[in-house]
Amino acid sequence: MSGGMSLARGIAEFVVSTRDVPAADLDAVERSCFDTVGALLAGRTSAHGRLVDDHVREQGGPARCSVLGSGYRTDAASAAYANGTFAHSDDFDDMGGYGHPSAPLLPALLAVAEHLGSGVSGMDVLVAHCVGFEVAAGLCGGYDQYDRCFHSTPVFGVLGTTCGVARLLGLSAEQTAAALAIAASAAAGLGRATGTMVKPLHAGQAARNAVVAGLLARRGGTGSDTVFEARGGFLEAFVGHRALDTEAFVARLGNPFRAARTLFLKRFPCCGSNHSAVSALLDLTRAHDLTGEEIDEVVVHGMTETSPVLRYPSPADGCEAKFSIRYALAAVMVHGSLGVDDFRDERWADPTVVRAMDKVRGEVVSRWTGSGASKRRGNPITVRLRDGRVLEAFVPRSDLVGGPKVPLPEEDLTAKFRDNAARSLPADGVARAERAWRSLRSTQDVVAAVATVEGSDAWQRQAS
Repeated sequence: MSGGMSLARGIAEFVVSTRDVPAADLDAVERSCFDTVGALLAGRTSAHGRLVDDHVREQGGPARCSVLGSGYRTDAASAAYANGTFAHSDDFDDMGGYGHPSAPLLPALLAVAEHLGSGVSGMDVLVAHCVGFEVAAGLCGGYDQYDRCFHSTPVFGVLGTTCGVARLLGLSAEQTAAALAIAASAAAGLGRATGTMVKPLHAGQAARNAVVAGLLARRGGTGSDTVFEARGGFLEAFVGHRALDTEAFVARLGNPFRAARTLFLKRFPCCGSNHSAVSALLDLTRAHDLTGEEIDEVVVHGMTETSPVLRYPSPADGCEAKFSIRYALAAVMVHGSLGVDDFRDERWADPTVVRAMDKVRGEVVSRWTGSGASKRRGNPITVRLRDGRVLEAFVPRSDLVGGPKVPLPEEDLTAKFRDNAARSLPADGVARAERAWRSLRSTQDVVAAVATVEGSDAWQRQAS
């Protein structure tokens, strides 16, 4: 700690004092919010989405905040929990900075907006998102979730989301620091949950806990002012050391903002560690007009830090299939694409895809060899064909479509939203939602935008 200011208080000062956010960062966050609403409406219809939907519906609560796509309302914390879980259920939500940022952030901000009743604009939500994302991404710098065993999305997401919530609630710097102290004790989420129904809950829990932290601080709740840097605090528990220069860290917040250069919108509804190899195989099959039958083998190179998360060579259900490089590439060989339905119901067990998985071999390189293999670099592939040809391709993670370097084209973003939203809304509802959420910054009252994606019991009965 430097200069006598606690890290919580330094972060809080940034949260309450920020006035201007660059247009590029607002653009990136607006696209992410649009994308997240679509992912949420699709994720609600997944097996784990329906499970949480039924659970929250049964719990009741004051009918103030919408469980999106489901046609009912509940209290702010429960709505944030349900919507956050939905948003991450298909692993089709954005990523970057500290895992999956918008899945907890946006649902919590929307719940707070409805809890307040009115007066929260779309721009208010975008700025709160940017501020929260900035804090969490800064705190996560250098964190290795595989070594530390805790999933970065809920650990840092609850802190960033709490900052966004505090901003919307209009908390003072003192109250915001208190909210962070409360939220820090709610940081959790074991990495071993990857490939199970629990992983989507991490986003929902982070959203819920952030709402609770903000509302408690608003009522006067307090915590340790040195919750981050003190002995037994957040940094020592999750990062493994307390060596952080508070003044330097706070000075870097927003200088520049990280959203525009970090947020990534997904093309495929599965773990992002699959995307480099999947993109490479799609490029090859389309460039050479290949079918799966023409392929003898696909070798995925450079799997090292990737390996702990892509831990299911023979997935037993759709959740595990999202974290299986063999399944993802086999599905591409068989279907020529990779979409939400490839991980739903029993499609993951399609015998043709299961047989194609035998063609995929992961070349795992020890992270201690110094060979340069890295999760962040991506995975080159070699494809051996029946006619004897050998093809190679590599799409670095930095060059993936959907990232800051190669943004997801507007037509693809819109098509993704429409397909996702149609899983929870009727056709005319999808059109209304698209208009409302693609121009969020011009919305004077975000509650009006929420109304376009509330859903209805009548539609749910018809859809089921």
